[in-house]
Amino acid sequence: AILDWSLVLAEHQGWLRSIVAARVRESDGVDEVLQEVALAAVKQTAPLLDPKNAAPWLYRLAVRQSLLYRRGRGRQRKRIAQAEELARQNE
Repeated sequence: AILDWSLVLAEHQGWLRSIVAARVRESDGVDEVLQEVALAAVKQTAPLLDPKNAAPWLYRLAVRQSLLYRRGRGRQRKRIAQAEELARQNE
């Protein structure tokens, strides 16, 4: 039987939020990453058949999504700093 991800995600929501919050440290970012985790769980192409594997899989997914979020935020901050520097040079 294929897992009901809405139930699985609701069951693991508390510790998933803690895992993500420890890595992201922005409340908006935590919510965004958790949405990405939920989306990835629902859209996965190789369904988990054993509910015992859901927690470790979700853990890895949450860590990976957190890292992707932080990487994206770092790139965004770098682009903003470059734009500000360019604006200062053109003054």
